[in-house]
Order: sequence, then C-alpha cells, then structure tokens
Amino acid sequence: MSTGWLDHFEAFSLTHAATLAAWAALTAAIILIGTRQHGRAAARMDRVLGVMGLIAWIGVNAWWLAPANFEWQRSLPLQICDLAALAAPLAFLTHTRFFRIILYFWGVGLSSQGLLTPIVSVGPAHAEFWIAWINHGVIGTFAIYDVVVRGYRPTRRDALIAILTAAAFIALILPVNIATGWNYAYVGDSRPGSPTLIDHLGPWPLRILWIALLAILAMILALLPWEIVRRRTPDPTR
Repeated sequence: MSTGWLDHFEAFSLTHAATLAAWAALTAAIILIGTRQHGRAAARMDRVLGVMGLIAWIGVNAWWLAPANFEWQRSLPLQICDLAALAAPLAFLTHTRFFRIILYFWGVGLSSQGLLTPIVSVGPAHAEFWIAWINHGVIGTFAIYDVVVRGYRPTRRDALIAILTAAAFIALILPVNIATGWNYAYVGDSRPGSPTLIDHLGPWPLRILWIALLAILAMILALLPWEIVRRRTPDPTR
C-alpha cells in the first residue's frame, strides 16, 4: 500500500480536505463548549484557551529554533502568521482590543491563506506538517471563537488599525529582507517553496505593491460582512 500521502502534502488534495475537515470539527466542538459557558466559567474557558494557545506558540517556535531545524531565513517568528498566532492567546489572556484586532484581521483576512493554500510540502509523517497546521489552526479557531463566543465585532477603526500596523511591520521587515536576502512577510526577493498566489504577482520589487494591495483588500473584505449587517440593522435610538 502506498504511503505517499504520509510523506508528501499538496494543496487541494484529499489529505488537505481531510485535514481541513478535522480542523473544522475540532473548532466546532470548542465553540460548542464555549457557548455553554457563562460568567466565571466563560472567563476560565478564556484562560484555558489562552494558555493552550501560548503553549502552542512557544512549542511551534521552539521547534523552529531548535538547532536541527534552525535556518535564519525561515525560523524566526517574523511571518504575519507567527504574529497572528501570538496575538491569539494574548487576546484571550489580556482582553486587549488591539490583540483582538490583529487576531481577526491578520487571522481571517491574511493568515487564512495558510489553511486554504498551505505551503507545507511534507505529510503527516513529518513534524513540520503538524507544526504548520497547529500554527494556522490556532489562529483560525481563536478568531472564529472570538467572534462567535466572545462577541468581537470588528469596526472600520479596527480595520484601519490592522492595516496601519501591517504597514508598519512591513516597513520594518522589508529593509531586513533586502539586507539579508530573507523573505519574511513574503516581501523579500524570493518566493515560497510551494505554489501560492505570490507566484502570479510578477517580479520583485513591484510585487510588493500587489501584495500590499491584496492584503488591504483581504482585510477590507473581512470587515465587509459586519458593515452590511450594521447597515441593515435598525438603529434603536431612532
């Protein structure tokens, strides 16, 4: 019997579909449990998830920083998804709106691509497969939970904060990429090892503009459903 799927992973494959289904089922179960918690129990659930998310983030980055896996160009926690994965537990542990903003807009708007078009190329027989899916899975689960259970409702101001924060981060990481040849935030002069949307955005440095515009569009689209709901909801003060 072939075990190719255990060693190799491809986006839009049966393994991809099965992994997404498992993540969705786990997320639904966590949300179902969360909706049944109230008062102190809900606060305790937030703390439990926050601690678990923080442990996951530390574990993921400890694996990448281990001498056997460390590579300067990809092991530092400087990708958008790394920062969103850190914002996830901080949003639950601190209840700070800034972290909720980053979790939602960088998570739903940007890091969701890590679930839909993952760049991991190895299968479940390899630790890197689980590391990648844990990192992006935590972001997705926590972002959905924050909306469904904890009642986060993004606003235009939140979207602006997320966009400006992303712009500030790119302004900091781009010179580092240029000086080192790295590709953090995918704005360096190289491309991911697996096929992604970035492959169709043309040569560097012009594609940085397209990446920025697409990122802004993705975050605006993440806000759009809430703006539609607000427009269709009668104002009780009128």
